[in-house]
Amino acid sequence: MAITIVDKKKINEYLKSHAAGELYWGDMCDYIGKRGKITDTEFLEYFTSCVITTFNKTEKISSKQTVKYLALVEALLEWIHNDKIEINEELLDRVRSFKEFYDEYLTRSSQEKDDSIDYGIENVLDVVNSLYPTEKNSESVSKYISQIDDLNARIKELDKELKDAKRAYDNLQKAYDQKSEKVDSLYADTLELEKNIRSKEKEISELTARLENLTEQITSLGKSLASIQEQKDLLEPYKAKYEELKLEADELRKQIAAEKDNQKAISDFEKKQEKLESLIYKKLITDEMDINALVSYLTAHGLATTRLEVANVLKKLRGKINIDNSKFSTNPIYKVVQPILREDGTFSINVPFGCKHYDIMLVSDFHVKEFNKRVLSGFDALNDYCVKNGINLILNAGDLFQGFSSRPLDYTNAMNNIKAVEDAIANIPRADGLYHAVLGGNHERNASNYGFDPIGLLANEREDFISLGYTHSIIELSNSTYKLGEFDLHHPYSFDFPIRLDEDGIDLEDISSGYLADVYGRQGRSRDDSYIDILGHTHRSQFNYPGSYYFLPPFFEGATKRGACHLRIYFDDDTSIKYMVFMPLSFGTKLVKNNEIIYQKVLKK
Repeated sequence: MAITIVDKKKINEYLKSHAAGELYWGDMCDYIGKRGKITDTEFLEYFTSCVITTFNKTEKISSKQTVKYLALVEALLEWIHNDKIEINEELLDRVRSFKEFYDEYLTRSSQEKDDSIDYGIENVLDVVNSLYPTEKNSESVSKYISQIDDLNARIKELDKELKDAKRAYDNLQKAYDQKSEKVDSLYADTLELEKNIRSKEKEISELTARLENLTEQITSLGKSLASIQEQKDLLEPYKAKYEELKLEADELRKQIAAEKDNQKAISDFEKKQEKLESLIYKKLITDEMDINALVSYLTAHGLATTRLEVANVLKKLRGKINIDNSKFSTNPIYKVVQPILREDGTFSINVPFGCKHYDIMLVSDFHVKEFNKRVLSGFDALNDYCVKNGINLILNAGDLFQGFSSRPLDYTNAMNNIKAVEDAIANIPRADGLYHAVLGGNHERNASNYGFDPIGLLANEREDFISLGYTHSIIELSNSTYKLGEFDLHHPYSFDFPIRLDEDGIDLEDISSGYLADVYGRQGRSRDDSYIDILGHTHRSQFNYPGSYYFLPPFFEGATKRGACHLRIYFDDDTSIKYMVFMPLSFGTKLVKNNEIIYQKVLKK
């Protein structure tokens, strides 16, 4: 055994410092410094010996220590079985004998039964009988049957010796009687006969004692035979059950084999579909083709296919890619084209009637390339803050993704873009009742060159995401009776980046006279219609009170400190916006409020 005396001392120290429910194999191995040097079977042998040694004592034993031993034996039996490691039958028999050893201990020590120990033994026996049923111990049964046969043979021998002794006794008695009749005439032989009689009587006495001993042995053997027969009878139903389970196992193996074949066929089909999608998408980004030309193109690339299969792949691709075709043709031509992106949309927020204030989370510029542990923990921190502060809406001012490049078109980049959106759909953490309303930024807009709308696709697949379109969105607040007011969310992708700075921070000239003038002019509105303009894309964190601007910091990366903003909007008698409170948040491992900015604007209209 690889467990040394030093290991045993360390194991006992570990067990003393941990409760039964806090025992971990890995922790124990680390504690004794033997991870990977002691096998599970060696641990099982050691703790089995510990249990039996404990039950062989005469003084009162420790209930907690014994329960820990039993719990470890139970766990090791399951681990070894799950790892498909053989356990020798002798060790299994020692485990099955726990109950007998414990009963002997109770009798020997005159102690009351401990329910926790008894329960632990029952759990161990349930596990060993479930994982290593007695029908697997055919060698032990054969051993018992062999012993029965030996005992039966010995009984026959002793029975024969008994009969021989009785016959000898009867003969001696008969001879004695015959000689007694001749006493008078054969007095000379009396002394010899008496000597013989004494000798025979001694022999009879010895035979009688031997007979009694043999009778006791026969009785004992009879009891053993009855006990073994009883065990054999108990095993009989399990034998039938074993045969039944064996048939079920054979049937399950067939089903598993069939399922594997089916899964392989499905996997091969899915791999082919994936290759077909990739090649068709790759081709249609730069060229236009009809279905016959696509079939030839795919066949030339080692993918034998049919018109129907290509049509089905095109149908699937068109669920996420904007593939146009010349419909007024007997043989339509297909090509990836830019989708029509919505701009200058309005997003309505329904404020409950009577609500005195409404909370919104403002974020921008995540620039996510892959949804790794760091990114996912950032979304978790964002969700946690919103849930704890009663926020159910996150307004995202754009550039959720990173790396969507514009022309020249590149197939590898296109597939990476699609994968990024699919990963977002699958991995962005959800929070009950929390919605993300996302404005498309310049990175997402570039993806339209590849025929798809990342924000629209994300919103179609995730019910907790809402597309605000691109570039600009009016955020309108209203209740069941009144329009309470509106503010504007922007991602000015056409604005030069990085922006120019003056001594006071951001130079607003290009924004006010250029981008915003164009937006409001196009809509037939003025800045007096909006309570405030909130902008992403600038990678700056700054509030401009006189100009009614708020520039959002990047959430993950940027030149300034990353973060977000908790916006609380207060209402005046449910008829209009009274004032706003901006609470900038810095982001490390969690979102932390830095300060509060109270903002109020009197609209001219």
